[in-house]
Amino acid sequence: MIWWMIPFVCMCCALAPSSMATQQLLGYEGNYGYEEGPGNGVPPGAGDCNNAGVIYADNPYQGWPVEYKPGDWSIVTFYYCNIYPDGSPHWGIDLGLDEQRIVVTTQRAVVRQAEACDGNSTCWNYGMGRYVQIEAQIPVNSYDPCVAEHGGNLEANECWADSGWLATYMHLKEVRVDVGQIVHREDGLGITDNSGNSTGPHLHYQINSPTAGAVDPAPTMR
Repeated sequence: MIWWMIPFVCMCCALAPSSMATQQLLGYEGNYGYEEGPGNGVPPGAGDCNNAGVIYADNPYQGWPVEYKPGDWSIVTFYYCNIYPDGSPHWGIDLGLDEQRIVVTTQRAVVRQAEACDGNSTCWNYGMGRYVQIEAQIPVNSYDPCVAEHGGNLEANECWADSGWLATYMHLKEVRVDVGQIVHREDGLGITDNSGNSTGPHLHYQINSPTAGAVDPAPTMR
């Protein structure tokens, strides 16, 4: 597909460098540096294009990250490791949609970052705009005895461990969770939009492994 035919393109300035000329070509003015503000947050980091299509057995994320048109691949506007005009790769998957609810795609997770950009903030945040990042949690090895020790409470925090697997949802209109909050599969995290370095309403959804960096979300969305 020719890049200028793509209706919505996530520049993802948090993830890969881009020249000023490329930004102007895609509708931006000014030299927005990826290591500059305004805003807050920590970008999830890059990956390796050799990860395209790879299925990781320990990846706890499974499912469509929005309620809108689950399984409809026609709304995907940019895939993992598609290349921008400046030659830099794209480290997530983009879904072209506006004001749709984003959801948790793992059994249980803790919110690690939630930037709502309240007040007069321009909501740049390294290009991510308003965004949410969650870390999947997994049952401890001794889960059943742990639950028994905690009165049968399946959600006892002591019975869950951080996995190191992160999912980041970028360019939102609203953030509806707080840092430290425990969330579960299909819980709402926010609403999609066009905040940050984005040329149209869409969701940039990115999964990062604790060892391999950014990995391809597509195999786990099927």
